[in-house]
Amino acid sequence: MFLLLIFTAGFYIMKKRKGEGGKTGMKYQFDDTRMQYVAVPTRVIDGLLGIATGAQLKVLLFLMRFDKMAHETEQIASFCNLDPQEVDRAVAFWLQERILVNEQGRLRLVTGVKTVQSRELPRVQPTVILEETSKDFQAMIGEIQRLTGKTMGALMLSLFYNMAENLHFSPEMIVQLAAYCNSIGKFSYRYMETVATDWYDDGIDTFEKTEEKIRQLEQGRTLERRLARAFGIQTSFSKSQREMIGAWREMGIGEELILEAYNRCMDHKNRMSFAYMNKILEDWHQKGYRKVSEIQDERAVRPGRKEHEGLSELEKMMIGKMQSGGKQ
Repeated sequence: MFLLLIFTAGFYIMKKRKGEGGKTGMKYQFDDTRMQYVAVPTRVIDGLLGIATGAQLKVLLFLMRFDKMAHETEQIASFCNLDPQEVDRAVAFWLQERILVNEQGRLRLVTGVKTVQSRELPRVQPTVILEETSKDFQAMIGEIQRLTGKTMGALMLSLFYNMAENLHFSPEMIVQLAAYCNSIGKFSYRYMETVATDWYDDGIDTFEKTEEKIRQLEQGRTLERRLARAFGIQTSFSKSQREMIGAWREMGIGEELILEAYNRCMDHKNRMSFAYMNKILEDWHQKGYRKVSEIQDERAVRPGRKEHEGLSELEKMMIGKMQSGGKQ
């Protein structure tokens, strides 16, 4: 199914009106003349609107508006008022989320994708929730409302009810999950449903495990923010880039080594490449390096060893060129 976005010379008409209590507000009305349509998959609205960045949405709308036309990254960036890197990351995001697919160099929307039913929690009517839940559940809802400053509607009540009944989350776990999602600006039904089912699949079934998971997530977000500043990135990382950073953390690779890999990447390629950095870091991980000093020690000439033993082939080649004055 698709939703329709409307693009027209007069997108909407705004009129002053007086609401209750004599307050002046705005009335929005679509202009239904000379309309042109761009069909947006409902999956984007239902599941990804609260996750996708403005840059990612801009690029998706551009590609759908100007379909069947080839565009350079720079053209898209100029039209959308973005950096070229933001465009590339946006395309990678929609490919990763299976909204777009790359077929022989041509992008198209993925059609006929069905949401896996086992990953969706059933919707429960509020009357059923009120009849079947305990005072502890009602107190939990009150605590979530207090922490978030939001009133829980029928959809959210159904979500929390399912977390308790179907995922067997304790009230304390649910409050922790809701508070965390709210703290990162992602207090939405779809996002929290995804987080809850992922945690359930990962065996997170106690308050202590929930605390540890949130601690790890917060550490990961802190690292991402620090790396973004160091890399000069103004937008968020793409999903694939976040997965790489997560994999580096799981390997025990710290910020110091990541920044060293970034510096070498910039020296050799004059641009940031996560794939290139990943190869460097995987090589260092296999060699057991945990500090930059260990890499420098490995470079030092030691008795019984060849001068450049332990260096990658790329590093040997670069050293050879420097020593020969750039001659082949």
